[in-house]
Amino acid sequence: MSKLKLGAMLLLAFMIGGAAVGGVFAAMHSGEEVRVAAQRLEDGRVEVAVQQKQADGSWGERLLPELRFVPAAAPTGSWLVSSAVQTIAPQSAMTGASATAEAVQDDGQQEQPEQDAGAPQGPPPDEMTEIAPGVYHFWGSTYSSLVVISGDDVLISDPSTPLRVPGIKAKIAEVTDNPVNMIVLTHEHYDHAGGTEEFPDATLYVQEQALPVFDLMALAPKPDVDQTFDKFLSIPVGDTVVELHYLGPGDGDATTIIWMPNEGVIHTADMYEPRALTGAAWVDDKNFAGVHKILNELSTWDIKYAINGHSPGNSIDALAENTAYYNDLYDAVINTINETVEANPGNPFAIFGLLGTIRELVQLPQYSDWANYDTAFPAHVWRMFMSIFHGD
Repeated sequence: MSKLKLGAMLLLAFMIGGAAVGGVFAAMHSGEEVRVAAQRLEDGRVEVAVQQKQADGSWGERLLPELRFVPAAAPTGSWLVSSAVQTIAPQSAMTGASATAEAVQDDGQQEQPEQDAGAPQGPPPDEMTEIAPGVYHFWGSTYSSLVVISGDDVLISDPSTPLRVPGIKAKIAEVTDNPVNMIVLTHEHYDHAGGTEEFPDATLYVQEQALPVFDLMALAPKPDVDQTFDKFLSIPVGDTVVELHYLGPGDGDATTIIWMPNEGVIHTADMYEPRALTGAAWVDDKNFAGVHKILNELSTWDIKYAINGHSPGNSIDALAENTAYYNDLYDAVINTINETVEANPGNPFAIFGLLGTIRELVQLPQYSDWANYDTAFPAHVWRMFMSIFHGD
């Protein structure tokens, strides 16, 4: 019988105290009746399953999505989405290609049935490209990871989320049977540090300032850190070496530069994008003066391949272009500050007058063709000003 692909729906509006959890919900799709069941586990997580109504009116066995656990500390008022499961559709419900549909997405909207059979479907496939002997750039779900396979060792960076882990494991399995035994993180943000729990036997390395942030993490399991470092750590990986450098805060407090000096491969995350400004919503905790310092330091390194956190391919050109951008932005902001101070001798509070005007006073029209310039540039000016003026 034909199959209908139906994503398991997490139709749970999480309330304080979890009063809504544990209920059973029903849904109709193309004549096929399914329901979502949920149970709270002893550790506070919620497990969900899908059941399909049978021809005799009974409910079939519970189908368990691979991604089916809701963290105990999940935020209120947010929809979460499981991985997909396969259910058997009644023959009458099948109407060719139009019967194929994905269930509720993370924005709460239902995807429209496919109209063009030749159109691309879903996210692009995972890719793992060898960029030096035994060194790979894994690209999946709009995130990058460094993968190093040498001798008996397998090191990865930034699993990001459990959703990416099966893809990473599958690509690694095409090269070696050895398990991942080392993980390094570019910084502490949960969308990069997530997924480490899927490698319980791997040694996890992070910069030490990540630890107090992990203590506050509510959206993912707290990473189980094995080793921290302050300024520098060298990790032997088979016949090569991976270095972790801390040059100061950049995106977050524990900004880590992952560097392979023998291969000239570098991995950073969330400090720059190819000919685009990071959106205004994502710069509040970015230390722009720190990013300016870090990128200028990296410009002196002999880099052959740059892995950027959210870009496929070699980002070495984008790294150089963004170093120039941050230099121009820093110079424009510091010059405006100095002009204000010089125009108000003896008034140590004159700089406070820039709080309401700095966004309009500084312009860099030479970058106006970069993506997000119109909407994000004022926020970049503000964050650079506050990083210089306030230190963060």
